[in-house]
Amino acid sequence: MKRKLINELLNWKKNKRTKPLMIYGARQVGKTYLVREFAKDNYEYLYEINFELDKNAKDLFKGNLTIENLFLHLSSYKTNVPIIEGKTLLFFDEVQTCPDVLTSLKAFAMDGRFDVIASGSMLGIVMGNVSSYPVGYVETLNMKPMSFEEFLWAKGYGEELISYYETFYKEEKLVPDAIHEKLNELFLQYVVVGGMPEVVDIFVNTLDIRLVVEAQKRILNDYYKDLAHYATKDIKEKVRECYESIPDQLAMENKKYQYKVIRNGGNARYYGTSIKWITDSGLAQQIFRLKTFDKPLRAYRDPQSFKLYFNDTGLLLAMYEGNAQFEILNGNAGIFKGGIFENVIAQTLLQNNIPLYYYRRDEKLEIDFITLLNNDIVPIEVKSGHNTKSISLNNIIEKNNIKYGIKLSMNNVNCSHPKIKCYPLYMSIFIKDNI
Repeated sequence: MKRKLINELLNWKKNKRTKPLMIYGARQVGKTYLVREFAKDNYEYLYEINFELDKNAKDLFKGNLTIENLFLHLSSYKTNVPIIEGKTLLFFDEVQTCPDVLTSLKAFAMDGRFDVIASGSMLGIVMGNVSSYPVGYVETLNMKPMSFEEFLWAKGYGEELISYYETFYKEEKLVPDAIHEKLNELFLQYVVVGGMPEVVDIFVNTLDIRLVVEAQKRILNDYYKDLAHYATKDIKEKVRECYESIPDQLAMENKKYQYKVIRNGGNARYYGTSIKWITDSGLAQQIFRLKTFDKPLRAYRDPQSFKLYFNDTGLLLAMYEGNAQFEILNGNAGIFKGGIFENVIAQTLLQNNIPLYYYRRDEKLEIDFITLLNNDIVPIEVKSGHNTKSISLNNIIEKNNIKYGIKLSMNNVNCSHPKIKCYPLYMSIFIKDNI
C-alpha cells in the first residue's frame, strides 16, 4: 500500500551526503514493507537481515566495528547478494534485538559508500540504552500508522481526487452534499479500522469488521508481548496498568490522564517512568496542558498535566467491549463523549507534524487542542456529531485576542463566522503549518 514516507526515502537517496537512515515506530506500522517497496524501485539488490528471525546474524556485529570488518562479515554471510556501491541497499530490520547494529552505523556514515537503512520497533526504548549511539551520524524517520489520506489511497481514491477535496478546505466552500456524506462515511470507517496496514488491507478486501477486530487484537497482543520483553522488571506491571488505562481515561469527561484512575493512591512518582516508556515506545502520544496562550507554546506547557492518546484509533476502539464499531459506523459517536474522535484528530494532526497542546481552566472551559499554524496560535475544538455549540472556543478567542479558531464536526464547511472556521472532521488531513 502506498505510503507518504516513500517521498522521504527518495529525498534521502538523492542526498549526496547520505547518512544511514533509521526508521522507528511501533510494531506493524509498515516499516519493513515500505523499505522493501523502496528498494524494489530504486536498487538492483536488497541485502536484508531481520534480527528477530535470524538470531545468528547478531555475531556479525561483535568485535571491532570498522567498515573493513563489517564489509568482510556481511559479504561472506550472504554470498548470493552482492554489496555494490549505489546498487545495493543494506537493510537491517528489527535492530532492537541487536543494538550493536546501531553502533555500527557510525562506521557506515564515515565510510559513505553504502546506502544503509536500519529499522525496528521499540527503538525509542533501545536507543536510550545504547552507550555508543551514533549521534550526528544518522538520519531518522518516525513512521506512524496510515493516515486518513493513505486510507483513502488504499480505498482507490487517487491524489488528484484528494487534491480536489482540499480545494473546498482552502477556498472555504461547501462540499457538495453527496461528496460530503461519502467522505463522512469513509472517515467513520477509518475511525473503526485505524491505520495499521494489515488491518486496512483486510478491510479493503473483505469489509468484514469481525476480521478487522481480530487483526487489531492480534496487534494489541503483540504490543503486550513487546511490553513483557522490553520493559524492565521494575516497571513491567506499571507500564501495563498505564497502557490499559488509556481507554478508560479517554472515556471520561475530563480526559486529563489521572493516576488515581489506575489505582487508588496512584501518583506521578510511582507511574511517571512508565508513562515515558509508553510514549518512547510509540504506543501512545502525550499532549500537555497549556497554561496560557503565548508563544513559544512549549515554554508555557504544564509538564504535570497531560492527555494520552493511542497511536492508532482503531486499536483503541478494539479495546472497548461490546459493539463499539457498529455504533461508530452508524454515527452514534456520542457514546464515547468525544474521546474516540479526539484521538483520531490528535493522530491526524501529529501525522502532519503539528505540535499539539490542550487548555483547561475548569470543567466549564476546555479546548481540545491548541497549536501554531503559520505563526498564529489556533485553538481547535472536536465535536463527535452535528451539535457544534462551543462556548469555550468563543470565550478563548475573544479573551486572548486570537485571530481565529477551528471547529471540526460531522457538518459541512462553514466559515461565515469571522473568527471560527468550521470544517468536517475528514478535513483534518488538510490542516498543516505552511511555514
